[in-house]
Amino acid sequence: MLTRIITGAGYVAVMLGFFLMRELVDARIFHLLTYFLIAWATFEVARMVKEKALKGVYPLGVTFGILFPLVYLLSEWLIGGGWGWLVSIDLVALILIVYCIYAIFWKKTSAQFFYSIIPFIYPAVPLMFMLMANSVANGFIILLLSFVISPFADTFAYFTGRLIGGPKLCPKVSPKKTWSGAIGGVVGGIVGAIIVYFIFKPTINFFSPVFFFALVGLVASVINTFGDLLESLLKRKVGVKDSGKLLPGHGGVLDRIDGTQFVVLFLYLIFLLV
Repeated sequence: MLTRIITGAGYVAVMLGFFLMRELVDARIFHLLTYFLIAWATFEVARMVKEKALKGVYPLGVTFGILFPLVYLLSEWLIGGGWGWLVSIDLVALILIVYCIYAIFWKKTSAQFFYSIIPFIYPAVPLMFMLMANSVANGFIILLLSFVISPFADTFAYFTGRLIGGPKLCPKVSPKKTWSGAIGGVVGGIVGAIIVYFIFKPTINFFSPVFFFALVGLVASVINTFGDLLESLLKRKVGVKDSGKLLPGHGGVLDRIDGTQFVVLFLYLIFLLV
């Protein structure tokens, strides 16, 4: 528990440092954090699935994790106008086509094909919205909410589940998760979102900003749980406990951002409407 707390405190300190540099120095500094998250988490996923995927997926997946965000950033910085997203999607599509041809001609199984394409979609595609959010008007609030709601939801879910227990949420995927913990996570997400609103008071085109942030916290915390369960399902399928060992007490980078990546996707889309 002590190791987990110390690592968690260090994680929060790093996030806070990047947010401060984003606001005080240059917003593009946050791209460096996102770049690391995409590259390292893709490396973890590629390593997890390499035994079940087609031959060569591991080194190609690691290379993709390094180059994918770099291609996006260079396209956006040098060309702009949304070219980063277009080039990135084209790159993913090209990889999928190559694997389809390889699987068909060499008569590989559908399971091998499925595991082979995971590192090129997950977590790179959801995390691309973190890169995109960093460049929009409400970028600070979107990113801040992403890194507040997920930890609040996880923390409330953990302690509520331990204190109350009860029926399991999804025992075949994540045996330790309970419905009480899930409800606690929703409460935590709402609390985190409302705290962000009252501290920063962002301008929102909605009849009740407090209600809007509470609703965002509720939906985002549910999405956070979905992301957590999705990673748990993948780990169970490939037979690993943690995605990595970079963060003592927590596991790998993917273990820390499994829900955050989908939360930032949701927040990016919802803030386009307000």
